[in-house]
Amino acid sequence: MDWTLIESNWTHYKVLAHIRWGRITEEDLEIIAGRRDLLAQQIHQVYGVSIGAAQMQLESWQGQQRVPGTV
Repeated sequence: MDWTLIESNWTHYKVLAHIRWGRITEEDLEIIAGRRDLLAQQIHQVYGVSIGAAQMQLESWQGQQRVPGTV
């Protein structure tokens, strides 16, 4: 899935991001507002992984996402 779809539907995807990265607060996800670089930075900080590992986690998660309302 293209990241612009995730960003434009962040209200939907932030719930899924919170399920995946539960230590990131809902408030932080509001601030992130779908910006991929900020989400990667937050994963890096909260989980103590390298920025490269955070990017890999994001790529994996992004690949699993579907357009809302489709199967």
